[in-house]
Amino acid sequence: MRPIDMVAWAEALGVGELELPWALSSRVRLVEELHAELTKLRVGLSDAPDEGMLASISSASRALGAAGDRLTDALSDMRRER
Repeated sequence: MRPIDMVAWAEALGVGELELPWALSSRVRLVEELHAELTKLRVGLSDAPDEGMLASISSASRALGAAGDRLTDALSDMRRER
């Protein structure tokens, strides 16, 4: 991760550069927890008659998974550069 990106991430998360690994790790965990809850919701509603709603929940789950992947990649890049 380029130093300018580290500064941008630190500013976006409201932390100093030394706290950045912790802050990103915290966000990765949060996204993972949200993804797990969304998956539970989708499974719990799998027999619901509203296919559009189920498709929307599935789409949200995929988007949240992709966001989690991006956060994980940013964290890995930052750790590699340190």
